[in-house]
Amino acid sequence: MGRLRAISAMSENRVIGDSGRIPWHLPADFRWFRQVTLGGILLMGRKTFESIGKPLPGRQTIVLTRSAAPIPGVRTASEVEPLLEELRNDPRPVWVCGGAEIYRRLLPRCSDLFLTRVPITVTGDAVFP
Repeated sequence: MGRLRAISAMSENRVIGDSGRIPWHLPADFRWFRQVTLGGILLMGRKTFESIGKPLPGRQTIVLTRSAAPIPGVRTASEVEPLLEELRNDPRPVWVCGGAEIYRRLLPRCSDLFLTRVPITVTGDAVFP
């Protein structure tokens, strides 16, 4: 596996989401996210995937979920350890990209953090650890 990296954007008060949505719209940051993660593997939780609504082009999407229901165009996994072991020989970087619980679980294992600090204070129900 290439490096395990985390990528996120957060407000001044560490909010990353509110009711399944990002509480700001920054087109330049979305373009940067695309540029940086293109060709890699996106690793996210079910709620984050549902907020996006579809696999992002040019990247493999893996959704960590307790549900056994398949998601079209996406690989699902219920356990982190077997997944990371399986990805060990894949040279592509693995991007941990949310949500809050996934960051909490995997951030200590990431070699890099790509963080956009959004200079606003907002209310939200998901915060960066």
